[in-house]
Amino acid sequence: MAKSEKIFEMLEYISEYPNLTPRDLARLCEVSERAIYRYLNTLSKVGISVQFEDGGYKLQGGYRDIFKKPDPEGLEALKILLSAGMEVCNDQHILEHGKSFLKIIDSNLPTKRQRNQNEIEIVPEEIRAKNRGGTITVGHSSQPSIINPILTSETISVNLMNLIYSSLVKFDNLQQPIPDIARNWEISKDGLVWTFYIREDVNFHDGHPLTAHDVEFTYKSIIDPKNGSPRAKRYELIEKMETEGDYIFRIYLKHPFAPFICRMGWAIAPRHLMENINLQKTKLNKKPVGSGPFKLEEWKDDNTIVLDANRKYFRKDRPILDRLVFKSYPDRESALQAMAQGKMDIAFDLAASDLLFASENATFRIYSAYNGACYTILFNLEDPVFKDIRVRKALDYAIDKESIIDTQLKGHGTICTGPFSIDSWAYNPDVKPTPYNIEKAQELLAESGWVDTDGDGLVDKDKNPLVIKLSILNISDVMERIAKSIKVQLMKIGIKVELDRIDDSKIYETNFHAMLILNGAGPDPESALRSWNFNGENSALGNYKNSFIDNLMKLGKTISDIKSRKSIYHKIHEMMHDDCSAIFIASAFDYIGSTYRFRIDKFPSMMQFLTSMKDWQIVTRKNSGKSNEDQGNVDVLARTVG
Repeated sequence: MAKSEKIFEMLEYISEYPNLTPRDLARLCEVSERAIYRYLNTLSKVGISVQFEDGGYKLQGGYRDIFKKPDPEGLEALKILLSAGMEVCNDQHILEHGKSFLKIIDSNLPTKRQRNQNEIEIVPEEIRAKNRGGTITVGHSSQPSIINPILTSETISVNLMNLIYSSLVKFDNLQQPIPDIARNWEISKDGLVWTFYIREDVNFHDGHPLTAHDVEFTYKSIIDPKNGSPRAKRYELIEKMETEGDYIFRIYLKHPFAPFICRMGWAIAPRHLMENINLQKTKLNKKPVGSGPFKLEEWKDDNTIVLDANRKYFRKDRPILDRLVFKSYPDRESALQAMAQGKMDIAFDLAASDLLFASENATFRIYSAYNGACYTILFNLEDPVFKDIRVRKALDYAIDKESIIDTQLKGHGTICTGPFSIDSWAYNPDVKPTPYNIEKAQELLAESGWVDTDGDGLVDKDKNPLVIKLSILNISDVMERIAKSIKVQLMKIGIKVELDRIDDSKIYETNFHAMLILNGAGPDPESALRSWNFNGENSALGNYKNSFIDNLMKLGKTISDIKSRKSIYHKIHEMMHDDCSAIFIASAFDYIGSTYRFRIDKFPSMMQFLTSMKDWQIVTRKNSGKSNEDQGNVDVLARTVG
C-alpha cells in the first residue's frame, strides 16, 4: 500500500476517533509506530496540525478549517498527497472522502447561489390547497428499467410506480394498513378468506374504470410462472381468487396468515391493456397507465421521466403540483455535481458521506427519512467463539452505539434493541439498550477465558488471539464506515477485527464469522425476521435457534387480533435481545437534499416522502430570516466535518 494512502487512512482515523494512541493507530493501519511518527511529520508539512492531548492524538480545527487555509501551496501539496493515495486505493470509504476533499480543493464548491426562499407545505387531503401548480425536479443516480406492476422490482422504478398506480391498501406513518382503492375489507373467522370491497369511482388514466377484475388480473399475473414475476413467491399461499360482481374481490388462502394484508399494498395493473400480451416486451413497460395521482407524460432517452398531475384522481380532484420531473444521472458523483449547480430541487440517493459535499453548497438543505431498517451484527452461532453468550454480550457492551450514530450516521438514527422497525407496533419500547461499558465487556471476556496473557494488548485463549472476521457488503459506504467504528471500538477491549468485503450474492453463505447487515423491516414484523431461520422457512444467516420463539412465530402468523399479536412480538423482541442473538446497533435513514424548506425535520419513511408528493404545496416564506430549521440543518452538517 502506498505511503500516501496510509497517511490518509491515519488522518481519517484521527479525525473520527480522537484520543487514539500511536499504538492504536499502528494496529489499525497495520504499520509500525515509527511509521506513524513519520506520517505525522508529513502532514505537518502540508499545514495539517495533529497534536497529542489527553493520552491520544487530535486533529486541530477539523477538516473544514484545513480546506480554508489561505496558503495555496499547502492546499496544492495536500491535493498531490490525496491524489497519489487515491490512485492505488481500493478502500471505498477512503475514496469517497478523497473525492469530496478534492472537489473542495478545486473550488467546485461552495456555489454562490442563494437558498430558495420558498417552502413546501404538505396539505392534508381534507384541506383544499390555496396555491396550486408548480414543477418539482428530482435528481437521482438510479436507472429506471420498466414500470410494470407484474415485473418491476428495482427501487427507483418502484418509487415511480407508486406515484403512477394505486393499490388496494397503503400504509400510514405507523405502518398500519389503510384503504386506497379498497373501501374496506373483512377476514373470515378461520382466517382463510379475505374479502375486499373496491371503490366505484376509480378510473385508469385512459378513463377506463378500475374494477375487481383488474385486481384479480394483477395478482393472477404475478403468480403465473410464465410471467417470471419477482414477487411471485410472496403469493404462493393463495389457494384461489374470485370476483363477485365488479367491485368485490375475494382471496382464499391455503392456511391462515395474519400479515397477509401487508402483501396487498401493490400496484394494480389495467387488465384491458395488459391481458393476453407479452408482458416482457410490451410498450406499456415504458408507457405505464395507472390510476394514481400522477400519469406519465414523457420518458426521454436520457431516462428523464416527466409525470403530469392526474386531473381526475379519485382521492382529490387532482394533485396540487402540476408536474414532477425525475432526472436520472449515471452515478452519484454526477448527481452531486448537478445538485451543486442547482439543476434539481430534490436530490435522492444521498449517503451520509455525501453530507460533507452538501454542506459546502449554500443551495441545499438536508432532510432524513427513516428507511425501516436496522444496522445489525449477526453471529455465526455454530462458531465456538460465539456459542458463548458471554462473548456476545461483551461485544454488545463494547460497541458505543451513540458514537456510531453521531459520527457515522451524522446524528440521524436511534439505537435499536431488537429486529423490528422502531416505528412498528411490534417493537417493544420496554426493552432497554445495552449500555456502553468497557469494564463490563472486559469482565465478561475474562469470565469466558479471554485475557491478555502476553501484554500485546490483544486478549487470547490457549495462546490464540481473539480475531473476528466481520463481513460487510462492499456496495455500501455507510456500512463500511460503521464497520470501521466497530473495529476501533473492539480494539479497546483487545479484540482484533478483520473486515471482509463481500458481494451481496454471498450474503446467505453460512461460513461467515460475523456479518454487518442492514436488516430490513417491512410494515409487518414477519418480514423483519427473515434473517433468522425460524421454522426453517428462510435461508439461515445467524444459525440462531430458539424453539419457544419458533412457536411464538407460528402463533403470530395465525392470530389476526392486533393486541394479541403485539404481545407475541414484544415477547420475541425481548427474548432475542436477552439471548444476544445479534447486536442491534441503530436505525437507518436515507438522506434527501432540497432547495425548498420543508416544515418538518424528518420524514417517517422514504415511501411516505414520495407518496406525500401529491399533497405538496409551494408557498412563499413570510420570514426571510434564518429559521430554527435552518440552524438545525447547519448543526447536522457541522457534525459531518468537525
